[in-house]
Amino acid sequence: MRGESGVRIWEMPGGKLKTHDFNRLRYALVPDSDELKKLTPIRSHDFMRDCLDAFDHMLGSTASWSSKFKQLTSYVRFCDKIAQNPFEAISVSAYVEHLFDKQLQGDIRDSVYGKTVSELKATLEAINSNYAEYFDFVRRLRRSQTTSHEGYSQRELELLVVTLYDLFSQLFTAYKADPTGFIGTKWQSVATVHIHEKQHRVTGALSRFVAAGAYLMSFFTGLNSSVLLKMTRELETTVIDGKRYLKYTQVKPRARYAHVSTPIPEESGSYLSQIFRCLAEVAHQTAPQNRWLFAFPTQQAERLQSAHLSNFNKWFKKSFALKADDGSELFPLISNFRVNVSLEEARKNGAHSSARMLDNQVTQVTNNYSRTSAFESESRMASSLEHIYQSVTQPIESKAEPQPETVSETKHSLQLESIFKCFSCEHQALIDEPYSAWLYLSLIQQLECQTLTSKLPLISEMAERNFECFSQSVRNEAHALFEKLGPHPLWQGSSLEQVAGQC
Repeated sequence: MRGESGVRIWEMPGGKLKTHDFNRLRYALVPDSDELKKLTPIRSHDFMRDCLDAFDHMLGSTASWSSKFKQLTSYVRFCDKIAQNPFEAISVSAYVEHLFDKQLQGDIRDSVYGKTVSELKATLEAINSNYAEYFDFVRRLRRSQTTSHEGYSQRELELLVVTLYDLFSQLFTAYKADPTGFIGTKWQSVATVHIHEKQHRVTGALSRFVAAGAYLMSFFTGLNSSVLLKMTRELETTVIDGKRYLKYTQVKPRARYAHVSTPIPEESGSYLSQIFRCLAEVAHQTAPQNRWLFAFPTQQAERLQSAHLSNFNKWFKKSFALKADDGSELFPLISNFRVNVSLEEARKNGAHSSARMLDNQVTQVTNNYSRTSAFESESRMASSLEHIYQSVTQPIESKAEPQPETVSETKHSLQLESIFKCFSCEHQALIDEPYSAWLYLSLIQQLECQTLTSKLPLISEMAERNFECFSQSVRNEAHALFEKLGPHPLWQGSSLEQVAGQC
């Protein structure tokens, strides 16, 4: 939407109109719009027009435009501080080094560094294609600060799913009672729901319905948002073990397996089937022109986007004020639901099955989907680690040996005695983290009360030497885990005796 000269007003995913004043770019340090009348511009009108024209012809969503505009203002402000022209290579180099220093100091994450550089490059390239050359030699960071997603405790999970399902089902009932109140209204649809003994007025009811459905579908399927939100409402039918299913298949470019396939039961008694059919019915009537299950037509897209889910969570937290076990705000996240899906599958069928269910490698599941609620993580991990460790190809602490891909995928069991063989290996790698240290500490403690074979004292000495290699803080956490949970699952019961007999 065009405002006055040099001003653009864009509708954000939450329906809010946001003003972006490009005239600010002409003034030193990019001041607020209400200060411009008192100041003298230091850059030409053509400078502002070049930036404005680039955004007018830019692809993407309004949310991405808004983010790029914000990054551009930060960049121009930085250039003013160092007295450099924003459209020069030296300015880009200085700004990227500034961001790199902030990343080294821990002020920003490496993911923020990467996103900022990427957005600035896209913006400057849109202004003038030659400016892309300025980024040929900037620093590229590999992702080193991975975030381990935290899942929900059983209480949190039940509270979230019940709230989402109540919201979803009541909004569907409201839609069935008056479809005209939803069709073609986008953000203007309104409904009333009764949840947790309170009445709630739901504005933007259509978007809330679709978003709640997306979270419920993620809970039941374990799909990530990039795959889930591309689901169509017309799916092929397949038969598995004599039962009919709707089969959803989607390409996941960065996954180990090129295609993700998810079966949805056709039987009406299935919660997943009910949710799918409700979403499909509403999508067919509110957006007959497209094929998406999570249809929500806006000026920028034909279906629900991740930004809409973020907007839903802001409304969800304000409306229901649910509390997590530690007293913090409780709200749905697809990544957190995947943690619970991962752990449940790992407990039942092992880490390889969990990885395949999430369409990730085992290492990806271990790194990014291995934590539950802080109140339950240790106890949940203790109950499932034995199964997980017996399922992975080799222990984290073992010497890495090249293996053919076919062998890596088919070798599903880990012989516990192989861990002993690694203790004396000069090439072994120790990861400085509490659960690895807990494994060694548990072995040491168990060996103190064992007299099984003549080799055990030597094994104990090696384990103690390795345990001392961990940092003091990690050793302290390992002791805390041992005090709280007892020995590591690998050394519980008859495991130690069985392995020692083979040493």
